[in-house]
Amino acid sequence: MKKMRWLWSYRIDSTEIWLEDLMAKGFHLKSLNRFSRIFTFEHEDSIEKKVRIHYGEKTLAPKLASAGWESAVVSGKWQVITNETAEISIFPSKDQLFKRTRLHAYMYLLVSTFYLSSYLSFLFLFGIILNISSENFQIGPLLVPIIIYMGMIALTIFVFNAYRKFEKQLLGTNVLKKSGTRKIRRIRPAWMYEPLRTTIWLEEMVERGYELESVFATIFTFRPKDKDNIAYEVVFEPKINANYFQLHKDFGWELKYTSNITWLNYTIWGMPYEQGEEKPAFSYDERERRKVAKKAFFMNCGMAIFILLICAQSIYMNTIVTDSSFLEWSYMGVIRVMLIGMSMLWFFLLVRIVLGYRKELKFMGEC
Repeated sequence: MKKMRWLWSYRIDSTEIWLEDLMAKGFHLKSLNRFSRIFTFEHEDSIEKKVRIHYGEKTLAPKLASAGWESAVVSGKWQVITNETAEISIFPSKDQLFKRTRLHAYMYLLVSTFYLSSYLSFLFLFGIILNISSENFQIGPLLVPIIIYMGMIALTIFVFNAYRKFEKQLLGTNVLKKSGTRKIRRIRPAWMYEPLRTTIWLEEMVERGYELESVFATIFTFRPKDKDNIAYEVVFEPKINANYFQLHKDFGWELKYTSNITWLNYTIWGMPYEQGEEKPAFSYDERERRKVAKKAFFMNCGMAIFILLICAQSIYMNTIVTDSSFLEWSYMGVIRVMLIGMSMLWFFLLVRIVLGYRKELKFMGEC
């Protein structure tokens, strides 16, 4: 029996359950074609086994073999392993799967953005020219670029959701929320560019009787505090690994917010402490704090300048392909207006980044 399973590598958990259910019905996996997405099964005795999909190694690690895991199928870097032990002590790592899904998520996002800013307008213009030169109106050349782009957007969203699910599962990024409590919300624009001032503001909210529960973009949700004293840390990391969140949780910090990316990551942590105890902090060294602030400043500036250069290139490319008015009412005109708006937004953010960094350095000098 052969079965095709589309996008199975981005829904690992459901694929593992699917393979376990088929094995319980007597269908044992014999081969996997990673290019055609076809799984080949043979009917044998039904048996209950745990199934895990492993990526990155072609051979089974000795620790996994000693724990009862057996290799069922190998295809390239993919390996399907099974275990019929009642109590399994060791499970295979999913770090390589996580890195692969993360790479694909950002790759699809980059390609979709580049396609929208550059190629989509050219293909659409080609469709218009083709209709002008033809006696009969053809809807196909106009719809094909849009259909291709919508397909890319759907695939990007699907892969990015798979990556976020992996991230929450592997890194433990779930934020605890309480129901049934009176909550208030406050808006704080560009808070990530002023981490120290944001930290002081959060601790001032504790003095007013509220502790941070969660953050969505620039909206901070607070609930009545459970402890009298709570310390906060707003942290920037260029890149985080799989142990980052669990390490800080083991030290007693509670995750309040994390951005959606493990590169250029912002997190907000909180930790209650008793009166008279030393206030908890990630670092008590002012030079270390300045170093972290400087690193965040250069990373944020670099990202803003990079996006501004892409917008400038896209505006230039969308301008030279036509002799019509720059702000004409057409598809190309709408694209140019959108690119100008995006450029203005990122220029404003670049200014906020620079001003926020100057305020942070001044504030550190006063503390």
